[in-house]
This record gives sequence, structure tokens and C-alpha cells, in this order.
Amino acid sequence: MFIYQDLSFRVIEKEDLEILRKLHNDPSTWMNLLNIDFIDEEDQIEWWKNLHKKKNDQRYVICFAEKPEEIIGRLRIQNINWLHKNCEIGLDILPEYRGKGFGKKSYEMVLEFLFNHYNMHMVYLKVADFNPNAKKLYEKVGFKETGRLPQFYFRHGKYWDYIIMSMLKDEYQKA
Repeated sequence: MFIYQDLSFRVIEKEDLEILRKLHNDPSTWMNLLNIDFIDEEDQIEWWKNLHKKKNDQRYVICFAEKPEEIIGRLRIQNINWLHKNCEIGLDILPEYRGKGFGKKSYEMVLEFLFNHYNMHMVYLKVADFNPNAKKLYEKVGFKETGRLPQFYFRHGKYWDYIIMSMLKDEYQKA
């Protein structure tokens, strides 16, 4: 378990699966995911069983440091490139914890971990153009827009750009 202030992230246990499934299936979450398939209990268990096979794709639950059983969200560290020292991140906060600063603090936590313990050189994420609130959050944390995939994402009856945002280790250290 990695601890940052009052938050932490830890490996996903079997007893966490139902809350993660509900988070994925919540419309306010899946509308912002590339995969909008709903997940049933069997799919969730199969996904969990396959997690350890993916060395370049790691998933965790975000929880309180003092109460690791109380989940506030999930964390994705994916497309880890150990040679070039970069990776993609993303996280989802449970609806009842949104708007309380946990998203910002969770991103600060994962950046601390990736830059100061995994020795990543660059961390990036992607956000759909129809999600300006998320883009503002990422900018507050220190990410900068570095590219776009035009009309990559189909939601709400039209195609949207997928914005690529990144942060270098030296930018993180200066902040």
C-alpha cells in the first residue's frame, strides 16, 4: 500500500470487485471511458483474475490511509514503458466522493509515486474534449496539453477530440 497524506492506493482484492463494478457501470463514469460496455459480476471477476498477467498495466483501488477497506475510487497505471520511462494514468472517483478534492489529491499521490519511486520520466493522460472539468483538474495538477487525436471519441451523437496531456519529471519537481 502506498500512502500519501490521508489517502493511499493498494492492490485490488476480491471483496473490492462489486464496488468497482458499480463504479464502472455508473453513467457518470462510463460516459468518460473508451469502453462503454456494462460489466456484469462474471466479467468483473474474469478481469480481476487477469490483472496479474499484465506487467505494463496496473490497477489499484484508492482508499483512505487509515481505513484501507473504504474505497473512494480506482487508479489505472497503463502502457508502462520501462525502457523509455513513461506511462499513462487515469482514475475514477466514486460519485459520493466527487467534488471534495479527492481527485486532485489522488493525482498528486500517483505522480509522487511514479516520479519519485518508479523513476518515470514522463506521465501522460487523455481526456475527451467534452469533459472540460476534468481538463481543468489536470491543468491544476500540472499537466499540459501536448497533442490531440482528432474526432477520436464518439459520445452524445458526435465525434470529439481526445486531448493528450503530459508532465515531465522536471516539471513535476519544479511545481
